[in-house]
Amino acid sequence: MKTTTAPVFLLFIIFSITPSSFSFGVANTTNAPVLDSDGNEVQTGTPYYVVSSIWGAGGGGLALGRPSGKPCPEVVTQRRSGDDGIPVIFSNSDSNDGVVRLSSDVNIEFISLRPKLCRTTTVWKVDDYDHSAGKWWVITDGVKGNPGANTLTSWFRIEKASHFDYALKYCPAVCGTCPALCNEIMRATDGEMMRLALTTGRGWPFFFKKLKKSAMEIQQVVHN
Repeated sequence: MKTTTAPVFLLFIIFSITPSSFSFGVANTTNAPVLDSDGNEVQTGTPYYVVSSIWGAGGGGLALGRPSGKPCPEVVTQRRSGDDGIPVIFSNSDSNDGVVRLSSDVNIEFISLRPKLCRTTTVWKVDDYDHSAGKWWVITDGVKGNPGANTLTSWFRIEKASHFDYALKYCPAVCGTCPALCNEIMRATDGEMMRLALTTGRGWPFFFKKLKKSAMEIQQVVHN
């Protein structure tokens, strides 16, 4: 589903009545690199698991989920502790930079480990406002690349939480003339599964675990 200017404007209007802070900044390409669990720089196009830094009750890695009654597009959910989830790849708004950096705009895209069940993309985006819970959920069917007003809901940031722990954030700066909200991302239940949602508080800590296989090798296994 292609994001258009009208839905983006509606997203901004609804967000504006929630207690959040505004950002009019632009991406800083000189920011420090994000590091994986081995202490190496996180690279664009390389598969990583995004796993909770809090073990046990803190759950495991992030994955695709299909809520009852509304299976498509799939949502960003969290698996139980001990399960690393489904790998993602990152893409920078600056396509000339192959390193994922703090406080810079990135697309996040699941690499499906099975044939796709929905005709939608696996790129993350902010959408699906839950009026009863007062939450904006993180779902899929975002747009990869083309940074600007029409893709505003598909850009995320990674912020430092501790030594190798990071918080995910929705704070896009891909449109220099578009006011955009800054919200960290927390896990929350929708009554059926644990999911990711925007929060006005502190975000949930995660770390990035690199896979031994490349994205291409994973896709070849799935389609063979």
